[in-house]
Amino acid sequence: MPGAILGAMDLTARLTAFKDLVGPPPGPAPAVDWTAVEAWLETPLPADYKALASAYGPVEIGHPDSAAIRLHTPCVSADGRYAYGSWLVETHRHSAIRPRMFTRERRRFLPDEGGLLAFATTSGGDHLFWDTSAADPDTWPVVLLTTSVAVGGDAPWVAYEVPLTELLRAAVRDGVPNPGEPGGLLGPLPRTVRTWAPLSGATPWSPPPRGTYVDARQHAALTEGEGLDAITALIPPPLTPQLGKGSWEELFERLGTRLPADFVALARTYGAGIWSWWLDMPAPLDLDHRSGLAAGVEEMLDGYRQLRDAHPAYYPLPAWPEPGGFLPVVSTIDGDQIGWCAEGDDPDRWRVAVNPRHSNQGPPLTGDFTGTLLNWLRGGRPATEGFFWLRKDQDPLEHMFFEPFPAPREGHVP
Repeated sequence: MPGAILGAMDLTARLTAFKDLVGPPPGPAPAVDWTAVEAWLETPLPADYKALASAYGPVEIGHPDSAAIRLHTPCVSADGRYAYGSWLVETHRHSAIRPRMFTRERRRFLPDEGGLLAFATTSGGDHLFWDTSAADPDTWPVVLLTTSVAVGGDAPWVAYEVPLTELLRAAVRDGVPNPGEPGGLLGPLPRTVRTWAPLSGATPWSPPPRGTYVDARQHAALTEGEGLDAITALIPPPLTPQLGKGSWEELFERLGTRLPADFVALARTYGAGIWSWWLDMPAPLDLDHRSGLAAGVEEMLDGYRQLRDAHPAYYPLPAWPEPGGFLPVVSTIDGDQIGWCAEGDDPDRWRVAVNPRHSNQGPPLTGDFTGTLLNWLRGGRPATEGFFWLRKDQDPLEHMFFEPFPAPREGHVP
């Protein structure tokens, strides 16, 4: 482990060392009823975390353009999109799913005895947990989960073997191992601290009454609701979606059309990322890079035109901008393309169309993009080839998630 280890330093000394390293609290922190929080968790929490959270609140240590650690604390965001209990349950849920592509190792999460307990994220989208298997929470070592690694390459789990404040000090002074970061190192972090913007103005969080569940709305969304509201209830969106630095008007001008309103709302809410390691969502307003939506559409259209010219019987739809043309907008890891049959002048009436890589192109679907996605997330099978689907005995909440992509960092060309 790089960096000096604080070892037997008492709590006051640790907090003083942290303050000397990054500066004083940036402002008032939301009050926390630690007795109530620990009763809800059914476990005590490390004293250094409680002291940091009480003094600093939900802060970002470092800078997002280089690297940062974001401390998640028991609070509720001003817009209601973050509530500590819901964030914790959802983080544990999708962190049990995400590593499956990279390792057969399975980790337990609280409330399982000795399971991992999430407490922070990084600006690169990684998660930090405590390993709660020890009886004394002040000795709980920190564990990192990163999925920014190559399949068959580095393991997604990193065990740091030191508690929170010791890890933070090492990350700021020298950096700590993280195979998902450039150079394999998280840090050295800039010696700055600020309230994390999405949680600015946060208010105290209260645990739900005993017998109620913070994820009840999520489970209800498996069968209830429709459209984007149901999707966000089922799969909570990121607090800082990566959209890109362009504008919707610039995107529409480049494509030669506006896009259906339901897709625009979905893309604005979730930004760039991947659904369940299968469906890629490009950054909609990134107009400068190949990974952006505009460049992806142009590349897919070019390939589709070539295929249709060579094999018209297998590709019945013309290519956009021909009337009724196929306008692909997203793709899957298998090479399938999903977009619309652009019939008529009103994009909101366009039907979803699919160009499956391993099957013939079928007719357009009924319903819009969001409805098609929701049906798939619920375990339904769209009436066309090009989608993988779950078996009837598989629970969608054990398989479906959204992994956001972080914003490109300064000096890094995607």
